[in-house]
Amino acid sequence: MRRFHRMIGLTLVLPLLLWVFTGLLFHVKHRYGEAYEALAVPRAVEPDWSLARISPAQVIDRGLAEAPLVLDVHPSGRLVYYGELGGAPVAVDAVSGATLDTATPQEARAWVAAALAKSPNAQRYGSEIGSEPSKASSARTRSENPALTLRFSGAKTVRVDLITGEITQTGALNDFIDATYRVHYLQWTPWSWLNIALVLASIPLVLVLAATGMRMAFARR
Repeated sequence: MRRFHRMIGLTLVLPLLLWVFTGLLFHVKHRYGEAYEALAVPRAVEPDWSLARISPAQVIDRGLAEAPLVLDVHPSGRLVYYGELGGAPVAVDAVSGATLDTATPQEARAWVAAALAKSPNAQRYGSEIGSEPSKASSARTRSENPALTLRFSGAKTVRVDLITGEITQTGALNDFIDATYRVHYLQWTPWSWLNIALVLASIPLVLVLAATGMRMAFARR
């Protein structure tokens, strides 16, 4: 039995060590705040919502956007209705009724710079090393909006929505944390069926390891 116990222990030593190590990381959560921080363009002043004199019904009646609409603050400080028109995202000024233009890359970079200036992790981003046009899924317009993706020397990637100004970030740190979750839950392969098989094989092995260990312990007594 001792040999059988030892064989199972050697089989499970790597999974158990990885499970303990990754579980410890989940509790410590080292740099999790940095990895999942929310970036947003800071507001100079709190918006005066009473200035939104144009109603959603007026925006729809004028053919500027389709229902439903979301009233929010644009990075420029304007009160804006976000929605869609003919399947395309639109932003309509809630004061003047004018449709806002898509932000330029220069404006998008200024929004990102303002957001990073308020971030406690700004230094970890480093400097911009590249950019490319992309798409961003927005809850405000309910569509895929044009966006600009910026890559930074600190292994960070920032995406800014050119319609709504929403900013998201990710990077190598996020990839590492995601990898630890996959390791912890035995998602070691790209095939879900094989991962499930690993879990199903590990459960009885762990139970047998515990049972044989307890039996040997009580047998000695």
